Amino acid sequence: MTRRNNPDRLGAQQPDPPNIPENLGEEQRSDPLAFIVPTEFVALPSLGKYYPEGHALHNEEAVEIKFMTAKEEDLLTSRSLIEKGIVLDRLIDSLLVDKSVRSRDLLICDRNAILVCARASGYGSDYSPQISCRSCNETDNYPYDLTDALVKGPPTDEELEELQVQYVGNCNFKVNIPNSSVHLVFRLLNGHDERVMLELAEKRKKKKQNDQLVTDQLRLMIVSVLDHEDRSIVERYIDSLPLRDSRFLRQLYESVSPSITLRKEFVCNHCDYEGEITFPFTTDFFWPDV
Repeated sequence: MTRRNNPDRLGAQQPDPPNIPENLGEEQRSDPLAFIVPTEFVALPSLGKYYPEGHALHNEEAVEIKFMTAKEEDLLTSRSLIEKGIVLDRLIDSLLVDKSVRSRDLLICDRNAILVCARASGYGSDYSPQISCRSCNETDNYPYDLTDALVKGPPTDEELEELQVQYVGNCNFKVNIPNSSVHLVFRLLNGHDERVMLELAEKRKKKKQNDQLVTDQLRLMIVSVLDHEDRSIVERYIDSLPLRDSRFLRQLYESVSPSITLRKEFVCNHCDYEGEITFPFTTDFFWPDV
């Protein structure tokens, strides 16, 4: 996460200063806020590798966003946007400098990187959500420094070879399932997919049905089975997928997918249980106690 006005920043290349058009009035030319918009560059975990040619972020390692202002606070407090579950989409769209980039078209890892950067610059890097201990179930606030977020980029060719998976373009990966004679293609998920999963979960909650998070993810991930893209064939495969193959596929997805993770060693204040914990993006992520 790097700021434009920091000469020692890492990552993205320092942009040229904006050119002031000659046909502006004197009042506009003398306004110090007319052209200097506070922005920062967010390093993309994907390095832009998985966006297609023609996309604004194709092979771009960073994206420029604005600092949060009162306008973004209005978005974050909008009851309508919160109830519709689109508040973070609107926030990201508002922050992106390049308006040809849309939040839901972004890979989930890149969306999360933007949110972490915006939260750190807007409210500070200290994040202290409530965490429940896995051992005693006691809940307490535990601090985390957002500048310590762990970023994992795309796998190298050597890593893909070791995983026995092939990148075939357009976010798609091909793999042979080791426990069965099936080869399939799966893809990385984006903001549209994340939205679909949230809507499905909400519908089942209203109908008091059981969650289907695993199968929902598999349905969105898997592009084709044995070279068949027909969704009825894919659905039948998922419904009959052995547990060990399901686990293999989801673990493989995590291995090849770029990510940004809020993770640290955890020691319970109540029972001294120790372990590694991943800090969630809870509702207070953008509303810290200050």
